[in-house]
Amino acid sequence: MLTHRSSNTGFTLLELLIALTLSTLVMLLLAMGMHSVLKEWTLSSNRLDESLDKVLVLLQIERALDGAFPHLYKDRDENKSYIFFEGDEKQIAWVSTVSPGRLPGLTAWQLLSSDDDEGGIEIRIIPAFASDPTELLEEHAAAITVLKGYNADFEYLYVDEKIQEDTEWLTEWEGKERQGLPNAVRMRLESEDDDEPLEVIAVIQAHQHQKIRPVKP
Repeated sequence: MLTHRSSNTGFTLLELLIALTLSTLVMLLLAMGMHSVLKEWTLSSNRLDESLDKVLVLLQIERALDGAFPHLYKDRDENKSYIFFEGDEKQIAWVSTVSPGRLPGLTAWQLLSSDDDEGGIEIRIIPAFASDPTELLEEHAAAITVLKGYNADFEYLYVDEKIQEDTEWLTEWEGKERQGLPNAVRMRLESEDDDEPLEVIAVIQAHQHQKIRPVKP
């Protein structure tokens, strides 16, 4: 007589508990690893965004300086005309053919160190009219602060008209006295977070017009 022996091929409760525990540990490790990857990706993306923003701001400032224009305005008190370009170590103001929105006409720019505790560069921009842009820039221009955490210094390249090899970086430039534009502007940016300072040298394309003299009244 033939008999059939029943064999138990299923899992015991202990084996199921062990399998569930191992599965839970694996899922937990995968979740922790994914969280670390996403966190690092987010930080990298933020650093990239900040770097891109910094580069775009510097490119815009460099383009505006490249397009500096020997803007003549008339001083009504002195009844004389002067070229507008004023700069020292901590601020600079000039008229440029470049505007942020590529609008037609000339634009008056001003860069100065921000009074904010975080530092930064304050930018003021207005349309340039026939008058001296100084008052409009100081009282009516909307100011935005960029490059927070950085401190800026400006220098101005002087090239002697007679001796081209005689060049000098000056710490100030007064268009009213020099009646011309510098050959270039150097902007140096330093931050406590960066070991290497940033440096931008903008060659002023209209420096060949530095022989312009005031129009006689």
